Amino acid sequence: MTAKIVEIVVMEGIAALMLVFAHAIGVKQKMHLIAGYNERTAASVHDKPGLARLIARVCLVVGLASGLMPFGTWLWGGTHTGFASVTGAYAGLIVGVIALTMLQARDYARSRPEREQATSGLE
Repeated sequence: MTAKIVEIVVMEGIAALMLVFAHAIGVKQKMHLIAGYNERTAASVHDKPGLARLIARVCLVVGLASGLMPFGTWLWGGTHTGFASVTGAYAGLIVGVIALTMLQARDYARSRPEREQATSGLE
């Protein structure tokens, strides 16, 4: 019973944190919360609101999946096989969402010649 309480506290804490990040990045446009993003390299991003929406959606999906994980382990995790299936599905979802996000995030970056043209016009 104690392990289940720890699982609930940890997973719901992760879910709450991810939902806060989704709100901060998606609604408040706090781009500095995105890993690897800084204002010096921001010239390579041509659609900052689109990138913020993309990352906010990822945070929202991860937050919802993390929030539902204790319920999934309670419902289907009674056996070792069920628990392994639920945790494998959770891990697969997280890895898949991150991989697809990385592929889609390339659409928000300018190519090198576009970047040089954009920075040369500023001088």
